[in-house]
Amino acid sequence: MQYYAHISGDKVRKQTVKEHLTGTASRSELFAEAFRCGAWGYGCGVFHDIGKYSQGFRKRLEGGSITDHATAGAQEMMGLYARTNPLAAYCVAYCISGHHSGLLDGGRNGDTAGEATLQGRLKKQLEDYSPYKDEVEMPVFPGRPLTPIGKGGFSLSFYNRILFSSLVDGEYLHTQQFMLGHDGGRGGP
Repeated sequence: MQYYAHISGDKVRKQTVKEHLTGTASRSELFAEAFRCGAWGYGCGVFHDIGKYSQGFRKRLEGGSITDHATAGAQEMMGLYARTNPLAAYCVAYCISGHHSGLLDGGRNGDTAGEATLQGRLKKQLEDYSPYKDEVEMPVFPGRPLTPIGKGGFSLSFYNRILFSSLVDGEYLHTQQFMLGHDGGRGGP
């Protein structure tokens, strides 16, 4: 079965989810390489839209209702990396969960499923998107990407914002290129 991320306005061209994930990952990697975190940018791009492997998203492309496809990648990050690399799990989950709506508030453990916080999104029940496992290779997140500066969480907060920007810009430019059928003329990082 073929899973699609986008269909062109003229309904002639179709982009697979795998093409979209790897294309976005490559662009996000380029942007994140500017602060020596290319692998992290790549990982964000690879996981950002794995929720598009659901039947609900398939129906959305056929004119159905909007479906949450961003939360899936955040949940997978936490499930796969929270114990072995919690920094990567949380940073990337923040970026992925908000890549259409903006960075979310972290929330509290007591948040209920679906609340507009990261904790709420992580508890949300989602439709099956497991076919991604047949096409997507797990990204590698190398050690700690930053040296703490200042007090409190300033470094981490700044890092998350710039990583988020790398993902959002990478996805936007990759999607724009597909929808236009050519490069939109914007440069790299």
